[in-house]
Amino acid sequence: FVSRGELFVSDIEGKFIRQIAANPDERIMEVLWLADNETVLFSQTVNGWLNLFTIKVDGKSKEKQLTSDSRNNRSVVLSNDKTKAAYLSGRDELRVMELKDFSSKTIVKDEFWALNSSDPQFSPDDKFLLYNAMRNFEQDIFVYDFTYDKSFQITKTGVTESSPVWSPDGKYIYFQTERLKASYPRGTSNDDIYRIALQVTDKEFKSDRY
Repeated sequence: FVSRGELFVSDIEGKFIRQIAANPDERIMEVLWLADNETVLFSQTVNGWLNLFTIKVDGKSKEKQLTSDSRNNRSVVLSNDKTKAAYLSGRDELRVMELKDFSSKTIVKDEFWALNSSDPQFSPDDKFLLYNAMRNFEQDIFVYDFTYDKSFQITKTGVTESSPVWSPDGKYIYFQTERLKASYPRGTSNDDIYRIALQVTDKEFKSDRY
């Protein structure tokens, strides 16, 4: 876990806490366990910009810098099989990192903005990536298909749908929104939770049901 820009490791019961030595002049923001249960992937500032690093938590090795960007790399998430990491870079790039060799690739260039952006989300089978992008100052939901290297727009309503997540079976997307109010310029104050089906699950509404 991260506290006040410093990195720590603890057992699950909190009986011991150890600080992991990193650059004391920089600030750590996010941290995630990798598949070996010995290494963590974390974001740390380099000259003020967030970049990605790894380090083993045994305290015997030094950090390894993975990216060298003059832009913030943030909102880092791991695939369910922990072979990939997705993250936002700056205000206009969605990237995927292969964790076997830590190589990064930009899969989407779009308007993500640097503030109030939602984290991307891998689907339960890791075949798709869910993310938000801006349209007319509002957040719409998109899905990236790794098989076809293509994005599909899911919502286009003129109001913000934010913080999308997958259902465990991958058939629905849950998100928060205020259906009758745009978020620009003052934000929303009465969001509710909604879901949208990705497959046809019900017949069209008849007039009596409407």
